[in-house]
Amino acid sequence: MTFRITRLNDAQGPVIKVDGWLQAEGLPDLEREIGRVWVAGPAGLGLDLAGLRQADDASLGLLRRLLLGGARLIDCPPYLALRLASAADPQGHEAPGPAADRGA
Repeated sequence: MTFRITRLNDAQGPVIKVDGWLQAEGLPDLEREIGRVWVAGPAGLGLDLAGLRQADDASLGLLRRLLLGGARLIDCPPYLALRLASAADPQGHEAPGPAADRGA
């Protein structure tokens, strides 16, 4: 496995921290972990991507769907924030901006 998932909590609710290189074959593990803490829907979920070094297109798609659903972005590297903002969305939804919460 080339990435690590850690469950945390901050003042605003549950946080999923992803470190390493996220690729399509790891998405079932990430989705399973998100399902364990996803009590209030994506609006109550924080995504800490400070340690995420790279993500393939499928991974960016999942992260983007979570953000469009209201998940909070925490400490996202600028390069990945730009990739999330510019990722193609087949449903025509507006891309999330690179602005992110700082700190967990």
